[in-house]
Amino acid sequence: MRQLKRLDVFPKFDRKFEQDARHRTVSGGIFSVVAIVVILWLLVGEVRYFLSIEEHHEMFVDTEVGGDMRVTVNVTFNHVPCDLITLDAVDVFGVFANDVEDNTVKQRIDAATGQVISAARAVVDEKKVMTKAIDADGVEKENCPSCYGAERSPGDCCHTCEDVRQAYAQKGWRLDVDDISVEQCAEDRIKMATAAFGKEGCNLYATFAASRATGSLQFIPGRMYQMLGRRMHDLMGSAARKLDLSHTVHTLEFGERFPGQQNPLDGTAQGSALSGDAKDAMNGRFSYFVKVIPTTYQRYSLITGLQDTVESNQYTATHHFTPSAATKAASQTPTMQEIVPGVFMTYDLSPVRILVQERHPYPSVIHFVLQLCAVCGGVLTVVGLVDSMCFHSVRKVRKMCTGKQL
Repeated sequence: MRQLKRLDVFPKFDRKFEQDARHRTVSGGIFSVVAIVVILWLLVGEVRYFLSIEEHHEMFVDTEVGGDMRVTVNVTFNHVPCDLITLDAVDVFGVFANDVEDNTVKQRIDAATGQVISAARAVVDEKKVMTKAIDADGVEKENCPSCYGAERSPGDCCHTCEDVRQAYAQKGWRLDVDDISVEQCAEDRIKMATAAFGKEGCNLYATFAASRATGSLQFIPGRMYQMLGRRMHDLMGSAARKLDLSHTVHTLEFGERFPGQQNPLDGTAQGSALSGDAKDAMNGRFSYFVKVIPTTYQRYSLITGLQDTVESNQYTATHHFTPSAATKAASQTPTMQEIVPGVFMTYDLSPVRILVQERHPYPSVIHFVLQLCAVCGGVLTVVGLVDSMCFHSVRKVRKMCTGKQL
């Protein structure tokens, strides 16, 4: 028992003796208040640091081969009508993305004010039934355009926009010539759009799946059609070179957005869309070169500690503009190719993948508690030493002033 008593590092004092030995001072009270304030300030900082998240970045070679990625693009052409602009997505092998047209929404806007003229409308209206004409023998007729559900009999055909309009009138329906899903009215829409040069623009939004390979997004003025299984564009001759292709890229994303992601092309404006002056109209080829960097983002949960993984992409971009005026020289030089006006976003995937991990500053709650204890103990110890030094120094000076020797 005596040996255990010798090991006691917490010796006890008699309460009466302890009360008599205590000497409270004003300076000690001031230092105590200062210690409490400092401790509270440091504790608040530690709690905020404990709740914060740090991002750790790593780079390694991307071993993933093939697959698809989600592409989201939102572009406004301030002076190009919706019927005179098309969007295509094609990879380096010449393969077009199949669902671009099905997932594209166009919205007419006023060129002067930028206000919306009509509600957003999908390029392909899934609600409109594309019926097929069938003869008396039950065989599908060839070269028989659909009347879109307005046929009086299964064998009726609507070859022109007027045929569709009359079929709708007989049903008591109203035909909107501006409905881009009615193919027979495409010529009428082209004429209306040509007459609207400079008066209205178009906001084009699309989200679709594209292969993880080098490719490009092509915004080309004119009308798109298919021939022999290939997509072709009618550039409307010289009319396409009169269009002001000034535009604003609101959004360009490759994959799901993650916290802190910055897309350099978001909000980029070119030509009159940037200056707001019609004198800055631009026609030619806008080329964007985008380097897509595969990125894996791992979210950290403070409660469970589990990580939610988001597969996405970041990118860097540069751009170049070639005015259509160069086509005059090109036409005089047989070896030079004529410039196709439009907006072309060429993207290429980087072989390097970035891993972004959200990490907690402390490995566990125990480390956080230990840090709090260290803060409290450290502040009290330091303030106690300062108070003791001040107390004994003042006491010594007073004794020297009164002529007493220590």
